[in-house]
Amino acid sequence: MLINKDYAIELMLFHMVRSFKDGISFFEFEINLDLFEEDHNPKFDIFLIIFNCMIFQLWIYNIHHKD
Repeated sequence: MLINKDYAIELMLFHMVRSFKDGISFFEFEINLDLFEEDHNPKFDIFLIIFNCMIFQLWIYNIHHKD
């Protein structure tokens, strides 16, 4: 969903990231702010994974490609 003419936001809820037979991600929580000049930057990303289930992931990013 567009926030304005330059930025978009996406939200994903309750998504299995991998099978338990492949391994287990017990707990993972990450917050990132990427200011490096590249496609779709700057961007902000936050997510929480518990027992291979992505509880939520939120992205806010620049929609433009770098020339």
